[in-house]
Amino acid sequence: MIFLIPLLLIVAILFGIDYLYFGDENSKAKAKLELKQESNPSLEQEKKKYLDQLFKPKS
Repeated sequence: MIFLIPLLLIVAILFGIDYLYFGDENSKAKAKLELKQESNPSLEQEKKKYLDQLFKPKS
């Protein structure tokens, strides 16, 4: 039982370092993804048309 406390502390430190080190890279990747999605507005329009057609009420 006494061995779990240092193990948990080591794991917490590793996750903290990971969060601090890769947090900036993660935000850069999200910004790049948003920029890529904004550069293709026709794709968004096609998605909207498809969803409208898919959920159109049957008369």
